[in-house]
Amino acid sequence: MRLTLFPRDLSHQRLLEGVEEGEALRRLRSLFHLCGKAQERLAFQALRAARGKPLEEPFQEGEILRESLFESLRSLLLPINGEAILPFTEKEAWRHLRDLGRKDRHSTESSFFTGFRTLLEGVVLGESVFRFLARGTAGDWDDWLRDRRMLSPVVRKAALLAPEGEGAIPFLPELSLQDAGCLEQLARAMDDREFLSWPHLEGEGRETGPLAREREHPMVWDLWMSGRSLSARLAARLVELARWSKGEKDGGGDKARLAEIRSRSQGDGVGIAWGETSRGLLVHRWTLREGRVRGVRILAPTEWTFSPEGGAFASWCSALSRKRSSGRGLRALVADSLWVFDPCAPVVVRERALTGGMDGRDA
Repeated sequence: MRLTLFPRDLSHQRLLEGVEEGEALRRLRSLFHLCGKAQERLAFQALRAARGKPLEEPFQEGEILRESLFESLRSLLLPINGEAILPFTEKEAWRHLRDLGRKDRHSTESSFFTGFRTLLEGVVLGESVFRFLARGTAGDWDDWLRDRRMLSPVVRKAALLAPEGEGAIPFLPELSLQDAGCLEQLARAMDDREFLSWPHLEGEGRETGPLAREREHPMVWDLWMSGRSLSARLAARLVELARWSKGEKDGGGDKARLAEIRSRSQGDGVGIAWGETSRGLLVHRWTLREGRVRGVRILAPTEWTFSPEGGAFASWCSALSRKRSSGRGLRALVADSLWVFDPCAPVVVRERALTGGMDGRDA
């Protein structure tokens, strides 16, 4: 089997161009249902920057943070390969998850994190966040998988990753905009719409999201260095969620300031805004001309992760292809593992005949 990766179709962003600001924002709300508040807030701030106005305060970081964490938690419980993860007897968990996402039930930060931690411990981790955070080796991860007393559906999904064995994969450089020069380079590159489908900095892909922020956690590091990058990637997500469930504002450290928004004017009617979400860095670049939106560039974590050249998924597929005879079907493992890379993005694995003119990259 040969894997060919194709960039995501981003033509929907053109629907936001050629109209007035208000209409563009209304269309944006209909395009993005997941992490919609973060999308809307970044667009609003990028438009302000395009008009030369400073970042509006106070901005609703808390609300955006809760939305981001909720979506990350919800995605862990979704089915894979069309199979239900939670048995019928655990439908109570779905009710708690639904209530967690309702404003009227969790209007305050403290009530949200109380419900968030209850679900994380009872349904996702199957143990206290303190016990999970104390796990520091790949062996501790395997003990977590083997503990059959746990009812966590995520444990059952994680067990599918046990025979991965793709071998060592180098860490991709972290995508960080703490460096102003990096931001300028990225802003210039985003002027080209094609860059959104093949993002890179200085010819290299970038890692963004939990793995970039939590790669130094002992268990995550040990799993990665043991050649188990899928498990390490999932462990990084769970470690970060466990940190946040305790209500720690520093989460995974300075690099995990989820939902902190920044913006900057690029001059000539161009504004850029960026912020960290659970899945990684989200960037909006909007251009205004004569009261109308003339250009929209939205660079989501998905584009970095699934970039056909140099992305995290492509790097993993390349390593896996070299060990395709290790006992498990390549296609089955890929299909079972997509949720680990980007839980909110619909990704499809299809078998098709090779034809000419297909602009992709072989993994």
